[in-house]
Amino acid sequence: MYNKIYIIGPVGSGKTTLSKILSKKYNIERYELDKVVWDDDNGNIKRTDEEIKKLFNKIITNRSWIIEDVGRKKFNDGIKKADIVYYIDLPSIIIYKRCITRWVRQKIGRERYNYKPTLKSLFEMLKWAKQDLKNKKEKIERIKNNSKKYKILKNKDVKMLEVNPNE
Repeated sequence: MYNKIYIIGPVGSGKTTLSKILSKKYNIERYELDKVVWDDDNGNIKRTDEEIKKLFNKIITNRSWIIEDVGRKKFNDGIKKADIVYYIDLPSIIIYKRCITRWVRQKIGRERYNYKPTLKSLFEMLKWAKQDLKNKKEKIERIKNNSKKYKILKNKDVKMLEVNPNE
């Protein structure tokens, strides 16, 4: 069993779903780094670099954690401290479809959201997904160079991990 798990992937890749499953299975606290960067309690404003660093360092000094992020460079220390890093690598068509589905579910009130689901926010999410996919190779290379152990997860691997987290 891993005590420090870092999950990286584009927006819409299933990071939150996977982190919730692993958190429940192992009884490990999970953290969304979007919530470290953005202060949801105060109008979803971006925190200062100093605040972000302080919050992040508090997380990674814990005995166990599950972190999910899109792979921001500023959180590289988490990759270094993780027992395992998972990178979720799905085809772009699946990512885009999930972004649109998420937005629709948020718009009709079937899914919680951190920011109001406007048409502008949908295009922002698709833009983030495109950027994440464009930077995939660089992120995977950084993971390879900085982690003790890593696994690139394709769609079938994610499903397998959700069923049997010990894989």
